[in-house]
Amino acid sequence: MDRHDNESLLGKYVLHMTGEELVAIFRMAATEEKDVTGTSVETVKYVYGVQDLAAYIGCCASTIYDLKRQGVLKPAIVSKVGKKIVFNAPLARQLADEYQRQRRQEGGEQ
Repeated sequence: MDRHDNESLLGKYVLHMTGEELVAIFRMAATEEKDVTGTSVETVKYVYGVQDLAAYIGCCASTIYDLKRQGVLKPAIVSKVGKKIVFNAPLARQLADEYQRQRRQEGGEQ
């Protein structure tokens, strides 16, 4: 966060931000450890792009593309910056696991 002043970024319109500044905002939000009341909260890990999400989950990128195309990962998409998609990594993993579990149950019942 060396290149960006927190106050100036928070006061800037999103439409006027560069992709780098928007990612800096997400990183700043992800490192927050306390909410408004001062209690500790769990930090969210964001990954930037399909390749990073595939590496985080431990699968191939084509699987992520399939899950995205089917709408499974839609709730985990935080933002799109250019062609890069910012994912909430733990949520994406949870959604992919639930989808896989559901597919296994459907396959076992036939």
